[in-house]
Amino acid sequence: MTYDQLLRSRWLRRATYVFADIDRLGFWDLELAAHVYLEMERSGLRVLNNPARVKTRYALLRALHRAGLNDFNIYRADEINSSIRFPVFLRRIQLHDGPLTDLLNSARELENALAAAVNGGTPIENLVVIEFAAEPVRPALYRKFGAFRIGEEIVPTISAHDTVWLTKFGQLGIAGETLYCDELELVKTNPFAEHLRKAFEIAGIEYGRADFGIYKGSIQMYEINTNSMINDSSLHPCAARRESTRFCWEKYLEALRALDTDGGRPVRLPNGTLQHRRVRTNLFVRTRPTG
Repeated sequence: MTYDQLLRSRWLRRATYVFADIDRLGFWDLELAAHVYLEMERSGLRVLNNPARVKTRYALLRALHRAGLNDFNIYRADEINSSIRFPVFLRRIQLHDGPLTDLLNSARELENALAAAVNGGTPIENLVVIEFAAEPVRPALYRKFGAFRIGEEIVPTISAHDTVWLTKFGQLGIAGETLYCDELELVKTNPFAEHLRKAFEIAGIEYGRADFGIYKGSIQMYEINTNSMINDSSLHPCAARRESTRFCWEKYLEALRALDTDGGRPVRLPNGTLQHRRVRTNLFVRTRPTG
């Protein structure tokens, strides 16, 4: 359901609810969502991803760096100092549309990129600078790992492989049989689970997909998407990749079933506080699946 529908509801079906796309909410919609989350929890519903606790891109990457789980750091535009490690890239705090720049190798390049972004209409408050931390899994081939947290379970998902450092969807069949067989072993053994669990706890996220890579032998968490696309590789040319997809999909569904809530009477939301707050805004964000 959309946030618009949720915030206008007085009755809700008894079910498990996951708050998603939290990074797409404006500041007031975020607070409204946090209040309705608490009302739902008090009413006995099972709810995941408390909007008041979830860390989105800037807060998450800064917290992971401080905790020693990420080697790279993130900076707001007004935080840049001599400790920044080049190369870096520029991107928005919100959205999942990728970086605004290629890799920037000097303070002058970064200064010019920030000026171009602002002059092009991107608010400086929505800009962050992220240190680069990726390396090819073999010459000219990058691999991005993924894993879900679903309640208490860490469920691996298939990787994306590409010839460029910005690996989003990957290229079909490019990795070759050896790497796809390696991937199959990794999804079955799930060796990164405990590290990822710590990162999800820091993020305050109980449902979402982490995108991460390996850099100089260490896991580097790039982001956690709370409304991620579920990829279908059932027609992939490599048998090992098809087996990885089947295995991950079964584990994903198994974890979702564990979140399921027994049926029962619908729940009436006490809405006095929420109604008082709702009259102060007429803007609601509708969530959509993201890539």
